[in-house]
Amino acid sequence: MHDVVVLGAGMAGVTAARECERNGLTAVVLEATERIGGRMLTTRDFANAPVECGAEFVHTENADTWIEIKAGQFETLKCNPADGYIMSIGGVDSPDLYQDPSLAQLGDLLSEIAAFDGPDMTAAEFVDRKGLTGVARVMAEQMLTVHPLGDLDQLSMIGIRDDRVVELERGVDWRLTAGYDALPAWIGKNLDVRYETKVDKIQWSESGATAFSTTGEEFAARSVICTAPIGVLKAGAIQFSPDLPTSKWQALNGLEMGSVMKILFRFKERFWDDGLTMVGCDGPVRLYWTPLYGWGEDATPVLIAYVGGYRARALSARTEAEAVAIALADLDRIFPKVLPSQLIEDSQRVDWCTNENTRGGYSFVRVGGSGSRQALAASDTGALFWAGDGTATESIAAVVHAAYATGLRSAAEVISFLGR
Repeated sequence: MHDVVVLGAGMAGVTAARECERNGLTAVVLEATERIGGRMLTTRDFANAPVECGAEFVHTENADTWIEIKAGQFETLKCNPADGYIMSIGGVDSPDLYQDPSLAQLGDLLSEIAAFDGPDMTAAEFVDRKGLTGVARVMAEQMLTVHPLGDLDQLSMIGIRDDRVVELERGVDWRLTAGYDALPAWIGKNLDVRYETKVDKIQWSESGATAFSTTGEEFAARSVICTAPIGVLKAGAIQFSPDLPTSKWQALNGLEMGSVMKILFRFKERFWDDGLTMVGCDGPVRLYWTPLYGWGEDATPVLIAYVGGYRARALSARTEAEAVAIALADLDRIFPKVLPSQLIEDSQRVDWCTNENTRGGYSFVRVGGSGSRQALAASDTGALFWAGDGTATESIAAVVHAAYATGLRSAAEVISFLGR
């Protein structure tokens, strides 16, 4: 019998398992796919440098994962989005766009979000109460939804505040030159990971727990750490016996898995300025960025279309060819003098909406769901413990370093539990 069984070999899972083993416990990690990394997924054959299909950035200089990045001697590239960020709304680009008179309505929106003190309301209500119109409204929606991945009428303003979205918006990003999924692979390199082992049932009690795979294997342990994504849990893909307490289901009801996809584009030549980092816009895709920013002039000309919320669901409902055509037409609209669709060399859609092992990108708090992350994280289910981005409470939520922090926290809880 193992001391701990960990569900999922994403960042939270491998971090939790390694921490348990470092403290003398035996751990086995059950992973539904054939690899470590979860929603960290790097392609190394699309360009002459790694391109991220999933999580992309080390967010802010305060990220919990810097200790691992330095310990693993990973090289990083700094990418401050503000350095080369362009907004394009209604055919007008920045800096000319910033002369639009409606922008006076915005005020210091980020500070207002950070100081929001309730009562809770949807982001849509918040925008309406400010009376935002035109360009100001489009920019406010961008600020409020580009990270949480929810729609304006879903997102909780208290949730946005508590998830520290403003800290992320104001921060600087870094990329790993080795590819982001090299980090969890390094953390988990010596772990006992059982690949292609999908769990569909957990039996738990005060004294132990057993995970059951879809092929009938049983993994009995003194404890279990569940890092399954919110979308998987809410879909009922894992049965719990006995059923989870009401507090856990209420927590899951207060959270949602955001819809997200990426479309990778490789072009015959670069048609954007060398300093471009991101393009925010008002079409079927709200954000494009340059994943090889900082790699130098010889970097393959690649852009990523980053699509969240209802826009992601709309493109997910189309065929890959249709989704690619829609995004290319959008790029033609933004760069009419170039017509990027005539320069396309290759493309790849990465649709996290339809991935059965994630059922979305990452979690956000629904209106009225304040405190849901804390309730889901609580160690109140006997030998069954919780980690993953849905349980992040101490840092920017729904980012890689948040998942890492939950892995450390859940491991500490198991170590204490088994030491009693």
